[in-house]
Amino acid sequence: MKKIVYLLTLIILGACTDQFEELNTNPNDPVTASENLLLPTVLFDLSNITVNQTYGFGDVIGQYTGNYEFNDIDIYRWQADDRFWSPMYSILQDINDLKAIAEENNNENYKAIALILEAYIYSVITDAYGDAPMTEANRTIEGITTPVYDKQEDIYTAIFSKLEEANTIANITETIKGDIMYNGDLGKWKKFANSLRLRLLMRISGVQNVSSGMNNIINNPDRYPVFTSNDDNAIYKYSGVVPDVSNVSQAGGGRDYEYFLRIPTAHFLGLLDANNDPRLNLWISPKEGTDDRTLGIIPGQPLGEIGRPADFSRKAVEFFEEAESIQGIFMTYSELNFILAEAKEKNMISAGVAKDYYDIAVQSSFDQWEVTIPTDFLTTTVPYDNSTDILYEQKWLALYHTGVEPWFDWKRTGKPSFIQAGSGNLNNDMVPVRLRYPSLEQSVNASNYEQASAAMGGDNINASSWWW
Repeated sequence: MKKIVYLLTLIILGACTDQFEELNTNPNDPVTASENLLLPTVLFDLSNITVNQTYGFGDVIGQYTGNYEFNDIDIYRWQADDRFWSPMYSILQDINDLKAIAEENNNENYKAIALILEAYIYSVITDAYGDAPMTEANRTIEGITTPVYDKQEDIYTAIFSKLEEANTIANITETIKGDIMYNGDLGKWKKFANSLRLRLLMRISGVQNVSSGMNNIINNPDRYPVFTSNDDNAIYKYSGVVPDVSNVSQAGGGRDYEYFLRIPTAHFLGLLDANNDPRLNLWISPKEGTDDRTLGIIPGQPLGEIGRPADFSRKAVEFFEEAESIQGIFMTYSELNFILAEAKEKNMISAGVAKDYYDIAVQSSFDQWEVTIPTDFLTTTVPYDNSTDILYEQKWLALYHTGVEPWFDWKRTGKPSFIQAGSGNLNNDMVPVRLRYPSLEQSVNASNYEQASAAMGGDNINASSWWW
């Protein structure tokens, strides 16, 4: 069934008894929203941010693609950056409203979803910037216009609390309306919550012993269900029918120049080609006038050394021209199994076998993209091997188009090892680890901005935060 993107329509509840008030009530200027109208707006907007930043930033900093013009991202000429800050705090305001309405209506399933979405969004904000407003965020109605920045460690504590509460209160025997990602299935939302929790536990495993927390989830599937197949993937799938269309697609108003500005990298094409990986044929279109899908750009070169787009293979035309092919990917079953493979390899969890998790992860990525895996792929081409980068290389491929998760995972692991600063970089041969705070924070929230920046050693793209 084609999804319908619902515009936020506010409904006046109750009937007026005074005729004058009735005549002077504007039906087009309502005052109260319902959960089933607000939730789809939140999901659609969040997916659009994810897709926009996947194509325009995540794919570049993750070194799947490189810009042949306007390559400030590639060479790390980064300025103050609002790409996640304002858009995601705006969505958080809608989620606050969703949660408040759900609490007023005693509807804990909507509250559970709001908590999960809050946790996801705050994880992106803090993993991109470091310390950030949370406890005082979006409270201008209370007179808080200069929110304090919470420490990243405290943000993570709050995130885990939100996910625990969501898992506890979600009632899987009920369904809800307005859920255009999981069609009202609370069981899938619980799986997303707990799978996301495993992602974030792994994220902080370098600064905190997370073994107990991970085992608690893995060993109690009845209480803490996680993804068990690709059917559980947290992916927003656009119908391709207006208005349910991503604004990066041609049908939604995207420009082919912006899409093809980014050329696939030699890392990306070389790894796929070396393994005879058939995902190459899905993700990449050949150089115009040829059948060659192996001509990639070297990441991070000076502009004068890059060449022209006609010299290279191209990103797949289908993911621009076919609006229904574009997806907002938040987390997948494949990623979960890569996390479990690494956790088992490092003796962080007791259940399972690392090789089995790895095999499931790779197979699931092929299945997710509806590509047939070669029969000897896992036995001969890329068999599990904990002495090489194979696990991280295959995870990197599986994370293609998953927002900025490839960058975050690289910050934690330093892998795949081929992700390095290019020859034209302006950052002393270092890949950046964070975004700079938006310039508006420096003027309207200066004191808290300065305090947070000082705690990290300065507001720069190499500054350390809690887990990195």
